[in-house]
Amino acid sequence: MVQNVDGLRMGLRNCPPGHSSRSSSLHNLATSLRDRFKLKGVLSDLDEAIDMYRAALALRSTGHSFRSLSLNSLANGLRDRFKQRGVLSDLDEVIELHRAALALRSPGHSGRSLSLNNLAIALQD
Repeated sequence: MVQNVDGLRMGLRNCPPGHSSRSSSLHNLATSLRDRFKLKGVLSDLDEAIDMYRAALALRSTGHSFRSLSLNSLANGLRDRFKQRGVLSDLDEVIELHRAALALRSPGHSGRSLSLNNLAIALQD
């Protein structure tokens, strides 16, 4: 796991701003950091993952094919942090992000049910 994070950091260094793969590199590193947080419980990993998810989302503007994925991923990271720290602004943002992701997944979209489920869970929190 740690080696994976290190490898992904190296990959990100090879994708400077403007590189076509930068958003994917940021997202993959964020996911690996979040996974490591789940395994080891180090909050700084989760905070860094959230920062990386935000950076990836910023590169995936409206119309980008992976924008809904980035919205959901950032929301899930923030929900993890809300469960750890209980900061209501994190939960508010989670709900907002899941609503935005759902809006991009119209009826019939393969990810719509997941977005509905994620939003329902966030609203229950």
